[in-house]
Amino acid sequence: MSIYVFDIDGTISTEGKKVHPIICRKLFELTESNQIIFASARPVRDMLPMLSDELHSSLFIGCNGGMAWKNGQIVLSHVFENDFVSRILDVMNSLAIPYVLDGEWNYSISKKGHPFHEYIRSLSRHEVCEEDIISNGVTKILILSEHYRDEILSHTKEDDVSVHTHRSDGFYDFTPKGNNKYRTLSELIGKEKYIAFGNDQNDFIMLREAEISVFIGERADFKEATYYASMNYIPTIINYIESKNRTKQETL
Repeated sequence: MSIYVFDIDGTISTEGKKVHPIICRKLFELTESNQIIFASARPVRDMLPMLSDELHSSLFIGCNGGMAWKNGQIVLSHVFENDFVSRILDVMNSLAIPYVLDGEWNYSISKKGHPFHEYIRSLSRHEVCEEDIISNGVTKILILSEHYRDEILSHTKEDDVSVHTHRSDGFYDFTPKGNNKYRTLSELIGKEKYIAFGNDQNDFIMLREAEISVFIGERADFKEATYYASMNYIPTIINYIESKNRTKQETL
């Protein structure tokens, strides 16, 4: 049995659309003899609608490693100190920067509007007031504009936070210090080897540490992958990897 780890946006999904049924079917086939893990910048509640129901029993890592979920249960979560959240929100609100706060399951949005707010509302009904999110713990702060980025980042230099850039949409997010997909993956599977598929900066560590890595994009954007492919070829490259694994097992 192998462990396969898949990013979602830009890897198996494009432009925020649901994962194509052909890819979902191939991933479900993998579950027959492998473990499947999905790891995304999205919170888990926004990952589930992207995938067919038959994949919902997989293990999910959300919020760039801020949380993990399986079969309706939060497996682990990392949250900010409330003092940091309050201070950074004061800065962003003074600059009229739109944002989203994610908790373990619920979310809140800034008073400053942004089209992305309507997108996440279309995926989930779990919007609550900002005070509720803060009191229960914030796992991720998603900033929906690059305006004043340097000024906002200057207010985080003394804090234990990680910054993740979303290359394709011009967003970035904060998670608690040290949070990334690989850290949380390691907490869940230990030193087990795995096969990873990703496409963006928040996948790079996870890809580097994988036994086999597949980068969805050009070599110029990430030079350390085992294989490079476009999204359309994901079923084909999965077949290739599985074939090589079977041959390897037969020779043992």
